[in-house]
Amino acid sequence: MKISVVIPCYNIGQYLTRCIESVLSQTYSHLEVILIDDGSTDSTAAISQSFVVLDARVQYFYQENSGVSVARNLGIEKASGTKIMFLDADDYITSTMVADLVLALPNDNQRLLSICGMYHVKNGVTTKNSGFSRLVALQKSQINTNEILTLFEYENLSSPCCKLYDLELLHQYQIRFHASITYQEDLIFNLDYFKQVESIIIVPSFHYYYIEHPTSSSIKYHKQLFAALPIIYDQLKSYPDFKNREDYIKRFFLFQILNNLNNAHHSDSGMTLKEQYQSVRQILNSDIYEFCQSALKTNSVHFLLKFLITFKCYSGIVLFYNSYRVLK
Repeated sequence: MKISVVIPCYNIGQYLTRCIESVLSQTYSHLEVILIDDGSTDSTAAISQSFVVLDARVQYFYQENSGVSVARNLGIEKASGTKIMFLDADDYITSTMVADLVLALPNDNQRLLSICGMYHVKNGVTTKNSGFSRLVALQKSQINTNEILTLFEYENLSSPCCKLYDLELLHQYQIRFHASITYQEDLIFNLDYFKQVESIIIVPSFHYYYIEHPTSSSIKYHKQLFAALPIIYDQLKSYPDFKNREDYIKRFFLFQILNNLNNAHHSDSGMTLKEQYQSVRQILNSDIYEFCQSALKTNSVHFLLKFLITFKCYSGIVLFYNSYRVLK
């Protein structure tokens, strides 16, 4: 079985060699490495092309800067393997990751998907993903269709990494990353894909090293942050175990609401006070907030912010966030 490994790259020359070498050193050698250069201006192209010369399994493609979703989608189009996995260019994997994901599949059933755990590396400190650790502690070897949102509750549904997708399924159901969405686009992709899955095989090992930088996507300002939430909500409602996971789902969306409020007051937003007010009003009058507002009672939000949100004191919320940012 041939495995396609898609690596989107953008001005990542500092880390790219380590990433590519971690794939080429896999004990499972029947694979191809697809490097998608998203308009880099540093050494990314030179490094990528040097590996093309070094190893026939490496392919390099260049596109004008269009974002990681477009880069991954191009990787899907260029892939020729039976299965496909995604790797970020500043991360790296253990030498047995591909083998463990492949061997976990009992047969060639395209509707089975194998997943493994992720390490988080921040400021030189490496820790295991706590959600996957809790999932492994359940001692479940697989998760069936009627309980897929277990992965959501245990925080292992968002990332496209650590998963071995079936390429034919991606083509058959035209599953792609949303190019117009820059946050939670991975979760939307997975929720689309997991509808076609019969069972998820859990590999109880940690193989992926996720490197967190100060400029990571979860930290920077996102202009269209709210855009993904209605899509995610509609997708989640279509899963059979939605009601069983509703308490967690409400907490998830409340976190996203708070994240959106914080994002509207980000130092890089460039919003005027009037625009911040309008953004807060839009967020707190959305169907998403109406769905999850009951979770606010048990959430450990600052008591003043909780009061302001509960009574929709829009101006007070703007003042709270801007004052906090100044004091911080």
